[in-house]
Amino acid sequence: MAQLIKPFRRVPLATVAALVVVALLGGTPSRTLAQPHGSGRGSMGEMGGEMGEHGGRQQQLYPSLMTAPPADPAAREVALREAHRRMTSGLPLIRGGLDQATRALQSGDAQGMGEAAGRLSEGLSLYRSGLSTHLALSAGHTPAQAGLAWYRSQLGLPPATAMPMATEAGGALWGLSWFHLTTMVFLAAFVVGTLLIQYTRMRRISGLVHRLATAATAVATGPAAAPAGGPPGPRPAAPSPPGAAGLLPVPRAAAAPPPVTAPAPAICCADPLCEAAVAAAKRPWSGILRVAAIFPETPTVKTFRLVNPGSGDIPFVFMPGQFLTFSAEIGGERARRSYTIASSPTQRSYIEVTVKREEQGLISRHLHDRVAIGSLLEVSAPAGVFTFTGADADSIVLIAGGVGVTPMMSITRYLMDRSFPGDIYFLYGARSTEEFIFREELEYLQKRHANLHIAATMSRAEGTAWMGASGPISKEFIARAVPEIARRRVHLCGPPPMMEAVKAALSELGVPKDQVRTEAFGPARGVTPGTRAPLPAPSLAPAPAPAAPEPAPAVVPRIATAEVRFTKSSKTGPLAPDQCVLEAAEAIGVPIDYSCRVGICGTCKVRLLEGKVTMEVEEGLPSDEKARGIILACQAKSVGNLVVEA
Repeated sequence: MAQLIKPFRRVPLATVAALVVVALLGGTPSRTLAQPHGSGRGSMGEMGGEMGEHGGRQQQLYPSLMTAPPADPAAREVALREAHRRMTSGLPLIRGGLDQATRALQSGDAQGMGEAAGRLSEGLSLYRSGLSTHLALSAGHTPAQAGLAWYRSQLGLPPATAMPMATEAGGALWGLSWFHLTTMVFLAAFVVGTLLIQYTRMRRISGLVHRLATAATAVATGPAAAPAGGPPGPRPAAPSPPGAAGLLPVPRAAAAPPPVTAPAPAICCADPLCEAAVAAAKRPWSGILRVAAIFPETPTVKTFRLVNPGSGDIPFVFMPGQFLTFSAEIGGERARRSYTIASSPTQRSYIEVTVKREEQGLISRHLHDRVAIGSLLEVSAPAGVFTFTGADADSIVLIAGGVGVTPMMSITRYLMDRSFPGDIYFLYGARSTEEFIFREELEYLQKRHANLHIAATMSRAEGTAWMGASGPISKEFIARAVPEIARRRVHLCGPPPMMEAVKAALSELGVPKDQVRTEAFGPARGVTPGTRAPLPAPSLAPAPAPAAPEPAPAVVPRIATAEVRFTKSSKTGPLAPDQCVLEAAEAIGVPIDYSCRVGICGTCKVRLLEGKVTMEVEEGLPSDEKARGIILACQAKSVGNLVVEA
C-alpha cells in the first residue's frame, strides 16, 4: 500500500505556485487545476475544490486561514471545525480506496487500481491536511501560521521555527518580518551611501578640472621667457616618409577661414601634469640624468635624449616650451647653460634637448665633444614661461629662426599629441637647407595633420634644390603664410636681430604687442657680463706666434651710491647705480640662482622688501608677481638703499 500511495505524494510545481498565488489573493482556483491527468482527482484537490463533493460546500481552508485575524477566537473555532471535518471526510475515501484497490488487484483491473490509488491519495491528503491544521492550532499557533506551515510542508521547506511570522502581533511593521525590514534598511543605506560617494567623486573631479584649467591659463598667459641660448629639439616621432623632392611647399596665401567666435576647448597636460608643472616651475627639480641616445640633426646640431638613471619616468613634469639648465665643472670653472626641452610633455620616459655647438659655448662644446651615451649630467628643471598648451587661444603662430625652432617643436609635438583642434602656423627661417633642423619630421607632421601649416624660408638657397621661399622672414612672407594674423597669438624665438625685424613686421601687420610672446638668446648662461669668456677647446695644431698684446682698456671703477642688504644671508654690500642686484650679491658671496642674465628666464626672481628699482627687461616677470614685490635680480638697479630677501 505504501508503494501505491508514494507516487501521488509528489505535487506538480505549477499547481503549487498557482495555489500559493490564490492563497495570497484570496481567489478560488479552477477545479481543473487540481486534477491529475487521467485520474479525475488530484492529490492537492483539497486545497481548493475537494469539498465540492464532500459536504456540498466550496470552502477554501488554507486561503481562509492565511487571511484570518490572528487574535480572533471565532476564526480559530471555525478553523478547528474545518480541520476535523477534513479528517472525517478523508477516512471514508481511504477505506473505499483500500477496498477498491483490493478488488482490482485480485481481478487484475488496471483501471480500477488507478482509480483506487487516486481515492487513497485524496483521502490521505484530506486527513493529513486536517491533522496538520488541528495540531498547529492546538499548539497555540495562529490560523495564518497553521496555513503557512502546511504550505511549507507541501513544498518541502523546513518549518519556520527560527523566523517569526510577519503577521504575528508585534513581530514587525507593515506585514513584514524584522529580518526583512533589517535587510531592506541595510540595502537602502548601501544604495544611499553609494550615491553619496559617487556624488562626492564627481564634485571633486569637477573641482580638479576647474583648477587645472585655471592654472594652465595663468601659466600660458604669462610673459614669454624660457631662455634658449641653444634651444633643444627631440627626435622625430616616426621616420618621415620620403617625398618626391623632400621639400616643404612654397608658402602660399591661404583662403581666410571663417572667423572663430568661440575659443577651442582648453587643452592641458595629462592629469595632473598642469598642476604639477606649475608647482615644479616654482620649485625646480635638481638631480642627475643619463644620456640614453645622441642623434645628429645637422653638422653642428645634436639631440641628446636624457632618461632617469634609476629607470622609470623622468622625475619632474614640465610645460611645453619650458627649459632645463645644465651645470658642470669644466676646466676648473663652474659653468651653467639653459636649453629648451624640445620633446613633448606627454612623453614621460625621456626628455630631449637639441644643442648647437658654439665655439664660445662652454657647455655646448662639452656636450658635443665630451658627452657620450651613458654619461651622467647634472640638471635643474623645469623653468620658464614661454609656454602654450592650447588653453587660452584657438590658434597659434610659431615663428622660429635657427635653433630657436626647439621650443616650437615641443609646443607642436604636444598639440599634435593632444589633438589640438585649432590651426597651427609654423614659420621657420634657416641659413640653408643643410641647417634646416627637424625638416623631415615637420614634413611628416604636416602630411598627417590638416591643421598644421608649415612655411619655411632659406637665407641662402642659391645652388640648392630648395624650391621654397628664400631670404629672411619678412612682412610679406608672414602675410602670405598666415591669414588674419592680427587676431592670432604669436610665439617668436630666434637670434636677436631676426626677432627685432619680425616684431617690427608683426606691428605693421596689426598684431597687438600683448599677443606676441618672445624668447631670445642671451649671453652665455653662467658667465657674468664683464668676466672673461671661456677658453677655446684645446687644439693639437702648433700654436701661432703670439701677437703683440693690445693695451688693456681703462677700467672705470664703480662708485657705490647705495647699499643692498640681504635678509636671509645677513649680508650687506655696496650698490652702484649701474650695478644690478645680482652682481652686488655675487660680489659679497650671496647665492642667487640665475640662468639667462638678460631678464627673460625668471630664474633670478627675488622679493624686494624695501626700496625702489628699475628694470630694463621684464619678460621673465609676470605682472602679478611684480605687483607682489618680486624683482629680477639680473635687471634690478637702484640709486637708493635696498632690502632684498635672499
